[in-house]
Amino acid sequence: MTQLFQMDQYIIRTKLLRIFGGAFYFEDLQGNVIAYSKQKRFKLREDIVLFTDESCTVPLLQIKARGMIDLGATYDIIDSQTGANLGSAKRKGLKSFLKDSWVLNDPSGNPYATFVEDSLAILRRFIPLIPAKYHFEVEGYPEILMHQQFNPIIKRTQISVPQGHPLDRKVIVAMALLCSAIEGRQN
Repeated sequence: MTQLFQMDQYIIRTKLLRIFGGAFYFEDLQGNVIAYSKQKRFKLREDIVLFTDESCTVPLLQIKARGMIDLGATYDIIDSQTGANLGSAKRKGLKSFLKDSWVLNDPSGNPYATFVEDSLAILRRFIPLIPAKYHFEVEGYPEILMHQQFNPIIKRTQISVPQGHPLDRKVIVAMALLCSAIEGRQN
């Protein structure tokens, strides 16, 4: 199992000036790259893969949209190492216009958690200098936090998972990557 899926804190650094898509570097708190993903622009159906490094030879996770991109899209999260379906994430359509809001479902389609934006998405879309803030909610457990650090040149987002939290680390990583990819496309 990769180091990333065992960590309680890490950073996603997003390369902003890619003309033909986004690049996402998952780093430990010392700045070491522990996973990498790139996103192609102008795709009608999202298919995002997280790899162990920039060589893109060993896939870790795959995030696939079930349909064309829309406000209420559902994305399947797949463990690339085992082929196991880890569940899905469904964006709450119009509600996400003001604040991004997602429902996380288990592999059988039963909801068990939410992923909610704490900042106002509509303001961030027009004023990209406003840092994004999100949290995961799993009933009975402390929140998992995802906070963008303010920096107009390099976009860095820190993910903090309370020690011993039961939410699958692979699902947390997948949602952080999906959110970063969608946000990059909207700005």
